[in-house]
Order: sequence, then structure tokens, then C-alpha cells
Amino acid sequence: MKILGAILVGVIVLAVTAIFIVRTLEDRATDEFVSQVSRLDTPPGWTLLDDIVRREQFLCVSTNPCPSIARRWEADMAVTVQDLEQIAAPAGLVFFVEGTCQRPVDATGETTVCTGRAVKHRYKYQLTVISVDAQGNLRAALDVRPS
Repeated sequence: MKILGAILVGVIVLAVTAIFIVRTLEDRATDEFVSQVSRLDTPPGWTLLDDIVRREQFLCVSTNPCPSIARRWEADMAVTVQDLEQIAAPAGLVFFVEGTCQRPVDATGETTVCTGRAVKHRYKYQLTVISVDAQGNLRAALDVRPS
């Protein structure tokens, strides 16, 4: 009976140790990922609305990959294609930009005016700029996930 108890205690200690090691590795991967994404240099006039980080996990499903980051900002100034390129540069990214970042004169409601995309270190970056209204109010959304 004592041997069975000792084996049970040993298994529990091994399981707890394994969980601790895996969690430490997951946290380190998440911290490195967040650090890389934080190198994006958003303009001072952008106000952060949301910052959602899905941490690295032992099991991730394709419909909700990890690690991933979703951030949204409100921008109080016009954005150009060059602005997107400058935002990406400190992170070592080169955005392929679709769109002109200018609101079409005939647009109604919210309209995507440009999107910057890049891939680096097995991650896809997408920064989308949305014109909220004709008065020039903008919102930007960043999505970074495994490629």
C-alpha cells in the first residue's frame, strides 16, 4: 500500500511539474510575440480602444488560433499609405498596402479605405483603416495570428 501511495505522489508531482514547465514556455512565447507586435509604431493621435491577446496554449484550434492579437484604435487624423509603412517599419515589417487610404466621395457608412498586410516569423499581420463617416473619423484594426 505504501508503494502505491508513493507512486501516486510521484505521478502527481510529475504532472504538476510538467504543467508548470509547459505554462512557463507558453508565457515566454506569448511575451515574445506581444513584444514583437508592440514594436509597431502607431501615431500619437491614435487612441487604443481594445487590446485582446490570446496567449500561447498547449492546444489551439484553427478557428481561434494562438497566440493572436487584436487591437483597435480611434484615429483623429488622416492616414496615408506612407503612414502605414512607417507604422510597420520599427517592427521590421513591410506592409503590402491595398487601397489609397482615402474615403471615396460616394461612400456611405463605414468604409475600409486601406489595408496593410505582412508576414513575419510565421505570423500574418493585417492593419485595416476604416473611415467611419464623411467627417474624417477613422478607426484602425490590427489582427496578428499564425500564418
